[in-house]
Amino acid sequence: MSENNRKKLLKKAKLLEGRKIGDLIKEIKKTDESSKIKTKSAVGDAIETYFEVTKNNSFLPDIEHLEIELKTSPLKFNRLKTELTSKEPLSLNIINYCKEIESEGDIKKSSFYKKGKEILLIFYIHDGETRSEYIIKYVFIWKMDASVLLELEPDYKNIIKKIINGEAHNIHQWEHQHLTLCPKHGGKMKDPNCNKSKTLQPFSDIKAEVRAFRLKSSYINLILKRYLESKNIFQSWDDDIQKNGHVVIKYGEWQEVGEGFKSWGEKKQ
Repeated sequence: MSENNRKKLLKKAKLLEGRKIGDLIKEIKKTDESSKIKTKSAVGDAIETYFEVTKNNSFLPDIEHLEIELKTSPLKFNRLKTELTSKEPLSLNIINYCKEIESEGDIKKSSFYKKGKEILLIFYIHDGETRSEYIIKYVFIWKMDASVLLELEPDYKNIIKKIINGEAHNIHQWEHQHLTLCPKHGGKMKDPNCNKSKTLQPFSDIKAEVRAFRLKSSYINLILKRYLESKNIFQSWDDDIQKNGHVVIKYGEWQEVGEGFKSWGEKKQ
């Protein structure tokens, strides 16, 4: 039954590819007068409503019965509109420093693995100011399998080590390759009276910044590259993509890309 439900979910998700966010909102409003979507700018709200997911800060996946998290992520064109790459890193769940150390550095016991070991990724093209015109480009389920965990584990262990050493307030994104922490609050960290931006850490009296786990943009590009290769969209890639995570999609003819690697993509319509 669970497998059938997963197939139904993915089938519903795949129907989004090629559609505009504005069209999706109109369709939702036809059948849901009480929809939380109030404007055409609510990209995340539109996707969540489509999948009947309620905004939450739960430690469990958004689609709990299938153990699948839901995430939207924008892609951006280069100046000539010949290339698409990840527009920004992908934020995951907020870290509780005091509880996270219970994993003892075992990434499979981490909070972000429990919540997002499988993520339904919705990639849309962030092009222009009118969000209703954004087009959903790629939709697929990404799994944190053994190979992914091997890639993320060094960063995770680094984070746990800092917490255990009472240095949660001194964790920096430049210390990590793929998985890092990012600020996740609406306050001002530098303001000593702003409690909204700070939280407790287990081995120091110094409060640490409220942060969430984050996958860096270069790693999002790598996730997309692997997906597109699996679908035979690309004919050739150079190993340099592993180093710099640059270039996800190229349109048209063979082109030199980055530091000596080439790619082949779809013809732009």
